[in-house]
Amino acid sequence: MRHMDSKPFHMSPQISPMKKTSQKSRVFLVSHNFPPTMGPESSLVKLNALDLLRRGWLVSVMTTTMEHMHQGIDHMMLDSLPANLEILRTPSYDALLRKRWPRIASMVLTVLHRWILPEIFLLWLFSSVPAGKRWLKKNGPAIIYSRATKHVSNVTGWFLKRATGLPWVAHMSDPWVEVPYFNPLQRWIALQFERRIFRDADAIVTVSRGLADYILRLHPWARHKVHIIPHGFAPLDKPPAPVTGAGSRPLQALYAGSLTPTLREPDKLFSALVLLNESSPLHLRLQVTFVGDDTIRYQGLVDSLGLTNIVRLLSPVPYQTCQDMIDKSDLLLVLDTHGFGGIFLPTKLIEYLPYAKPVLGLAEPDSTIHKLLKECDLTFADQDKPVDIAAAFENLLRQWETGVWEVSAKSREQTQSYRIDRVNDRLDELLLRLA
Repeated sequence: MRHMDSKPFHMSPQISPMKKTSQKSRVFLVSHNFPPTMGPESSLVKLNALDLLRRGWLVSVMTTTMEHMHQGIDHMMLDSLPANLEILRTPSYDALLRKRWPRIASMVLTVLHRWILPEIFLLWLFSSVPAGKRWLKKNGPAIIYSRATKHVSNVTGWFLKRATGLPWVAHMSDPWVEVPYFNPLQRWIALQFERRIFRDADAIVTVSRGLADYILRLHPWARHKVHIIPHGFAPLDKPPAPVTGAGSRPLQALYAGSLTPTLREPDKLFSALVLLNESSPLHLRLQVTFVGDDTIRYQGLVDSLGLTNIVRLLSPVPYQTCQDMIDKSDLLLVLDTHGFGGIFLPTKLIEYLPYAKPVLGLAEPDSTIHKLLKECDLTFADQDKPVDIAAAFENLLRQWETGVWEVSAKSREQTQSYRIDRVNDRLDELLLRLA
């Protein structure tokens, strides 16, 4: 990937944690993903909204209703939302049509999704834009803060910016235009929207330098607008569960997150486990659990490789259940998305950090994941080399079976830099400038 170095990115100076705004300005946070929707972006938007509230901002969130076409619902995620967080819910018509006219909607939405729209959630625009305009007219000036992975959130932000002229921050944690399964029409439509987002936003936030470089290949003139602010984690309410039984029971490894055919697949990891299992049987030594979307589709592959007693595949579980599984595991796994040059920063990797557990990351060398793991003194292996993955597992198993199982003091110290109250100092400073 060509590195763009014509102008520096904005790396806002750090200010003291939890500094309050000098005046309580409004933030209108636009996100298709928000509780009770399941998924990493939903929990991230919730975490950022709560952090901005603690800093003294008046936060209102515009999101969808409880009905979703492609995502599960977890009502327990609503429990910790405070009364002073205003939530404006408008229907996403992809889900509404599917509920009211399921047969017709199935055909229409399939055509739109596969051949026309670069994102089926763009149908939310028909409710989000009018509702956002009404809210801004009624409540007065606010900073518009839109968050994608659902790119409809930033498209909504663009329409609101164009209608009101208010300051606007667009957050992008994934690329859009160069999704590999887009046809030319979908790519063209996505590019028209993305160009306007980069042209008219007052600031663009991405989560890594690699992602910024990747997106800016198409919009190099917007480089001065880009701010790099990684994901952050919330400190735990109680200390993580201590690991007990090292050397006297199987090592429990967990991968929490979705698997995506052709993009994020476990085949190289499975091949590594086969290599290890052939040299030294893993039964009663190692148990690897995958939990998340599209994990169980790989059960046939697991069985054919003779890993049935070693690998367990589970469907998605509620957010808190997943966090409890992380807390009770010994080793945490993360897989990179293949084919994008290592630009992604997985949410679950950041959510692993407060648990102070050993982490094994499978990614490309010099990827965003690799750099973070190196910074935090955690374990890395090349995702394309089963031999390297097997060697990493073998080393970790050797540590486990000798009863030595802990992260280093350097790891405990460095991971604290990803706390949300530290990471978002940069966001707070950016919003202060715009306010």
